Amino acid sequence: MTSDSLEYEKETSTYIAKGSVKVQKGEMSIESNEMRYNEYTSEAIAIGNVRYKDKDMSFTASRAELNLETKTGRLYDTEIFFKRENYHISGREIEKRGEGYYFSPEATFTTCDGPLPAWCFRGRDVDAVVGERLKARDVSFRINNVPILYTPYFRAPILTERQTGLLPPVIGYSKSKGIHLNTPFFWPISENRDLTFLMDIYSKRGIGEGLEYRYVEPGDIKGNVALYHIRDTELHKNFYEFRAVHDQRSTEGIGGFLNINYVNEKDFFREFDPHFQIRTNRFLQSDGEISLPLQNSRAYLLSQYWVDLKETTDPAQKLPEVGYVLNPTKIGNFWFSTIATVSNFWRDQGVSGQRLDIYPKIFHTFGSDIVVTQELALRETAYSLHNNEESGNSPHREAIEYSIVTHTRLIKRYESFTHIVEPSLEYHLVTNSENSLPVFDSTELFKKTSKVELALLNRFLNNSGEFLVFRVSQGFDSYHGDRPFLPLKLEVGVKKPISLRLDTSYDVHKGRVESVNSEMWIKVSNATIGAAQRYNKQEDITFYGAGIGLQPYKFLYTEGRFWYDGTVKKISDITMNLKYISQCWGINLEFVKKPHDFSIAVMFEMKGFGARRFFGI
Repeated sequence: MTSDSLEYEKETSTYIAKGSVKVQKGEMSIESNEMRYNEYTSEAIAIGNVRYKDKDMSFTASRAELNLETKTGRLYDTEIFFKRENYHISGREIEKRGEGYYFSPEATFTTCDGPLPAWCFRGRDVDAVVGERLKARDVSFRINNVPILYTPYFRAPILTERQTGLLPPVIGYSKSKGIHLNTPFFWPISENRDLTFLMDIYSKRGIGEGLEYRYVEPGDIKGNVALYHIRDTELHKNFYEFRAVHDQRSTEGIGGFLNINYVNEKDFFREFDPHFQIRTNRFLQSDGEISLPLQNSRAYLLSQYWVDLKETTDPAQKLPEVGYVLNPTKIGNFWFSTIATVSNFWRDQGVSGQRLDIYPKIFHTFGSDIVVTQELALRETAYSLHNNEESGNSPHREAIEYSIVTHTRLIKRYESFTHIVEPSLEYHLVTNSENSLPVFDSTELFKKTSKVELALLNRFLNNSGEFLVFRVSQGFDSYHGDRPFLPLKLEVGVKKPISLRLDTSYDVHKGRVESVNSEMWIKVSNATIGAAQRYNKQEDITFYGAGIGLQPYKFLYTEGRFWYDGTVKKISDITMNLKYISQCWGINLEFVKKPHDFSIAVMFEMKGFGARRFFGI
């Protein structure tokens, strides 16, 4: 204890300090104008301009009555500040009931700095336990100290992320579904498990209910299970969705994963999911695998199930597949690997049956300035089929695969950059005794080939690394009859001054571009401009996208994007966002226009009290 003057009363074991008083105990310090401290009871009374500080929190007060041993007491005209999450709790009188436990008949709490916070909550019987929860009665939410909302009861986590209670409601409006109200309830069952209950109310479409259960277990085990149902009063049918994911991968023992996705109606996502990527998915996939790691190899049992969400096709389901994989293993100057699978394919209509596929390989590489890599493989594929009229019920295919690649590297260093040229010549041979096979997956695309490909790779580097790369390749396949030349391919990647990715193919026989895929982003001052394009002549796909993002100020960001379908000549989606972030709060406004509908979204975030998305789907 230090001060301008210091007295000691021996009878009461009390120090009386006046003028610039400071008490230091480890990482804790108290400063005030006057202080009485009883060294026997560890009770301290600080008066006038009281300032307390430790590693986690600090407070100011006009008067503080504290027991430094039990860490209890009372604070008057005080503001308590917690460094983590920037919490402020202030009131005329706050009782300190223990380590991190505070109670006040009336107090204000916020995460905003300043004498007049941008927002705050003010309530009665404020009860806060640091690391657990804060609760209060008769609470008003205030913006610049102006009451905006009222609730008779308030509860929120304080310096913790998981706490039982209602999450902020979702409110919105859309043209097709009307007014939307969503009221989720969160229940953290334990440290590694939680459950969220969900209720959706659409004024035009009915009421939906759902739940999601999540868990994490030792051994890197995690997963979640979700179920949702809505009775659509406009379409007069029930929509169900079920999702389950369990991940238990292991490199030391038996592991695997399970991923189940089910909807009872194929238009569920188009009706009720606002996200463009999910709404436009062609297939819904479920799969699962059990894997047994062995020495430099593994055995597995795999099942896959596909649902076509757009067409009435009947995909072949892999139920199940048993496989063995030998990872590349070096023996002398050679590397060996093997894949062997037995698969059962099932479908309601069309060809189904079983398939055996054995695919061993051997690799060899030699040379330094000119490197030659060779690969030899044997492949045996045999079937036991049902409803196969084209090639019978027991077709088989034997094939020899051989490839040899020769490449070298030429380097030229200039004053400001380095140019690397890597030419390569490859010959790839696949003999194939049977081509009229049903197509179950990519195994059947292993076709008869005798191809020579010449490629030229150019790389440009400077002190910052690689800034430009492009590759040109041309193939010649003698099995392609009178059109042996394969498409001429160009692949480009640029990092500076723009970010660009481009790949295109040109049919030299037809004299036309067959496909173009590109994506470009450029940053100009405070703006980021982007564009993307997809074109495929064979599959009749023409797709364009563009976007721009602006950040005129550090706290303000806005962006807009659109997607145009060139096949139907319509804009498919438009999104616009405006995001504002201040010291203790933020707001994100989002507008999404999609075919025959639109959505308006508002995300309001209060630092320390979480964020919630408000939207009309």
